Amino acid sequence: MEIWYSLTGDLDKKAGQDAIQWINHELYSKPVTLLRFMVASGGGNIDTGTNLHMYLKSLPVKVETIGFGVVDAAAVLVFLGGHTRIAVEGCRFFFHEGRYTIENPTGPLHAHEEAISVFKRNLHEMIYVIARETGNDTETVANMLRKSKIMQTSEAKDFGLCSEIIKELPLRQQETAFGFRESQAAE
Repeated sequence: MEIWYSLTGDLDKKAGQDAIQWINHELYSKPVTLLRFMVASGGGNIDTGTNLHMYLKSLPVKVETIGFGVVDAAAVLVFLGGHTRIAVEGCRFFFHEGRYTIENPTGPLHAHEEAISVFKRNLHEMIYVIARETGNDTETVANMLRKSKIMQTSEAKDFGLCSEIIKELPLRQQETAFGFRESQAAE
């Protein structure tokens, strides 16, 4: 049985928690063999993107991520969590270094040093995940993030971000308690 999850909107801590909670519920209550995780997000919290990436990679079922629309920054990490990664034609991927806010600008020096340490760790994790998952070297990825690179689908495929480009979302029949229902789009 396959299940679908859509991440659309900002990638904040709540969005990550909601995704993991819903998927866990489905996995522990149904005989799931495939998770189709659709991603269209303007990015957000890098820690959340990293957590979702690691969660998707560690699931004991096949995970297929499908990028459509805009997949930016931290959302790229989530997209890279798929064992199979597909992009809908026209999808745009945006890579950039994180944007950070120091919550207490008048804090003591050690608080600022700790914040900068966290920012650097997030950047290194992002570089490492992108490089590992796409087969590119870390310096190439770091330069791309520094320059705020935007990739269209064909360039993303050449870079190793996705393995396939499709023209429309792959909606299929889904099983329900009463048998099968037809999807809203034809195969």
